Amino acid sequence: MSPDPHFMTQALDVCRQGIEAGQSPFGACVVREDRVVACAHNHVWVDTDVTAHAEVCCIRQACRALGTIDLSGCVIYATTEPCPMCFGAIHWSKIKQVVYGASISDAKAFGFGELEISNDQMKQMGASPVCVAGGFMKQAAINLFDQWQRRSDRRVY
Repeated sequence: MSPDPHFMTQALDVCRQGIEAGQSPFGACVVREDRVVACAHNHVWVDTDVTAHAEVCCIRQACRALGTIDLSGCVIYATTEPCPMCFGAIHWSKIKQVVYGASISDAKAFGFGELEISNDQMKQMGASPVCVAGGFMKQAAINLFDQWQRRSDRRVY
């Protein structure tokens, strides 16, 4: 399945909203049958919850919107490569594809304490059926890290 710039733009937009709200620079959008089901930015600081990554928040919203924990047939667009926790949630929710912009290494370069295990490595090690498409609209995602870095209230974890 070819990534769609329209849906990545929505993930980038919700990430921008999160940055403006004092959150970390991560956004995600779950899509099913060319329709947005949910979009969310990182809520780690507002919820005081280290698990409230954009992808997890978005999956939670999508599950509630669809009334199921089975997100088969969905695609998740993420501004940054999902961490191992988020990739696990993507796998367990049966999302068929993850499309991301910036890499885990890019996030680490901006000061985030990332575990440098790529989605491709996790897919291979765990024999996950999730399709992975990385580097999609990467520069736009990195630009959001730059925008976040210029803020005096920025915080990393």
